Amino acid sequence: MSKILVLGAALGGLQTALLLAGDGHRVTVLERDAHRAPADAESAWSRWRRPGIPQMQQTHLPLARWLQLAEAHLPELVGRMTAAGAVRMNVVAPEPGLRGSLRAGDERFDTLAARRSLLEAAATEAAEAAGIDIRRGVACRGLHRSSRGLHSSRDAGASGRARSGRQCPVHVTGVETNEGTRTADLVVDCTGRRSQLPSWLRDIGVREVGEERGRRGFVYYSRYFRSADGALPTSTFPLVVEHGSLGLLRIPADHGSYSVCLVSRGDDLQLRHLLRREAAWSAAVRQFPGAELWLDGHPLTDGVRIMAGLSDRKRNLYDTEHPLVTGLVAVGDSWAFTVPTVGRGLTMSLQHGLVLRDALRRTGTGEPEDLVAEFGRATDDSLAPVYRRTTFYTHHRLAEMDAHAAGLPYRDPDWSRSRALVRLAQRDPDALRAERAAAHLLPGAREELRAPALADAVARLVPEVEQDLPPGPSRAELLAAIGG
Repeated sequence: MSKILVLGAALGGLQTALLLAGDGHRVTVLERDAHRAPADAESAWSRWRRPGIPQMQQTHLPLARWLQLAEAHLPELVGRMTAAGAVRMNVVAPEPGLRGSLRAGDERFDTLAARRSLLEAAATEAAEAAGIDIRRGVACRGLHRSSRGLHSSRDAGASGRARSGRQCPVHVTGVETNEGTRTADLVVDCTGRRSQLPSWLRDIGVREVGEERGRRGFVYYSRYFRSADGALPTSTFPLVVEHGSLGLLRIPADHGSYSVCLVSRGDDLQLRHLLRREAAWSAAVRQFPGAELWLDGHPLTDGVRIMAGLSDRKRNLYDTEHPLVTGLVAVGDSWAFTVPTVGRGLTMSLQHGLVLRDALRRTGTGEPEDLVAEFGRATDDSLAPVYRRTTFYTHHRLAEMDAHAAGLPYRDPDWSRSRALVRLAQRDPDALRAERAAAHLLPGAREELRAPALADAVARLVPEVEQDLPPGPSRAELLAAIGG
């Protein structure tokens, strides 16, 4: 078994640490934030200071695929989250497109609704109970590399794989921290979208690392509420609505709490200036028919919580035939960050942790180049397609927002089909399940979408979608309502 350092004690890092510790590896987690998680959910919400997790009080809901994977591989984690108050909910049941009761098999659409702080605190408890050493207040300042480069008996030819004629990759043997050097057989970067990995790699001589980055992204304006009686408002208002210039998410959470979040373009400075004010934010929510019920709760946040500067980004660590660096892997958002609108980050992180666990089972850390190559191939096979589908969404949704602001319809054949599917899901329960399976990354979803009857029904709706602007106020009406 190997000595492994995981950088970052947010959900992604703790999930990965639990998976690796479950295989017997000696796992230490280094976390730069010094404060421990409070013992109860309300204290974790109001008192836990996590500067490294700016989304701590933002809207959050794991995908149904995350719960499937967590129950299969980390049941203790799910148990602790549920015991702390996370609510099992079905992402099909609240939708207005549902006709009749849930069907057999609809449990695949279950997930856990909770505030991010509760999930983080429960994951910390699970990691500590599993014997994982979490060192808080330890900041990574760089990587420690082998002074002799990568050395392995198999490099001389015993592997049967030619390695002559090219330079061996730089081999990482640990990290430099504010408390000194820490060595490990493997360093796992789980520090998320703020990871300093490219600069750390440049400092040790790895200069080929580039990034694929979206030019634009979204801004999120969130507020949390709690209902007076602890029950959520009864409403047929869907979980997600995307009007022209704005999207709206209303997400149930734990202990009678819930969030309401508006989503705009990152470069929509006019809305950014207005929506930071509570009155304008509330007026914008009321532009979505039926959403006003969600404003009646007791506010749990002071003012509007804004999260900005978020666009899709992927680092090319695993896009080359041979590893750029060994002894180090990037997992989850440290490798590829997807916009929170689609909510895929936590699920992709857990999938990526499983990819790493399985690669370690096959190769171990004794052959560092084989491990990283195996991990890179599996990453590209299983997760790169999800990233590409997300960038498709981001590109077209931003273009649709641009067109609406100009008073024009947005027409693209592929985007029109995806919008037709969403519209059909509001009318047909089978389409709803297919659309929701795809959105939640469930197995078999792509086959469901290709069913001839569904494909024909979607095609018939495309002209309707292309000739209509999204329902709701025009840009001028929206600005007038919120004081623009």
